[in-house]
Amino acid sequence: MSVSFESERLLIRMSDVKFTDALLDYYSRNREFFSHAEPARTDSYYTHDVQERILQQEMENIENSVSYYYYYSLMEDPDTIIGSISFVRIRKMPYFSVIFGYDLDEHMQGNGYATESCAATIKHILSKQEIHRIESRVRTDNQKSIRVLERLGFVFEGDEFKSIYLEGEFRDHYRYAYINEDFR
Repeated sequence: MSVSFESERLLIRMSDVKFTDALLDYYSRNREFFSHAEPARTDSYYTHDVQERILQQEMENIENSVSYYYYYSLMEDPDTIIGSISFVRIRKMPYFSVIFGYDLDEHMQGNGYATESCAATIKHILSKQEIHRIESRVRTDNQKSIRVLERLGFVFEGDEFKSIYLEGEFRDHYRYAYINEDFR
């Protein structure tokens, strides 16, 4: 099942194994940049086989409505992925919640692409799933990502001390949430 839609400047597509090479290129060219915000990756992560297996698992998770994954490109360059968005751990009654994450190519920052793509995918997932609450965690020193969340209407809820293991130690994060006021 191939799902795609557009925002003003971006082509946004749900996971598909046909993106394996483009995804491998995306993560390879951002390997150092993402190393500060994501768990440590072994060299095998940066191989075609591993990226294909990840996409296959993502497609299965989408099919089972437990997680949704999106990749986006500039409309004028649809073969080059510039960012990814995930909605994981979809929880049904009584929570109706999901955990939201995103990243953007190091060289595409500062153009509003993260805000634009996230706004479009939030709208998309709210049309597909019963979700009241979208939660996100952000490193306390990631001012760009904090601004994206705030522009999207997320509200700061508090500190999570030593909450996520990154760069060899547990790092503090802020917790933000978006409440879907149109729920039900």
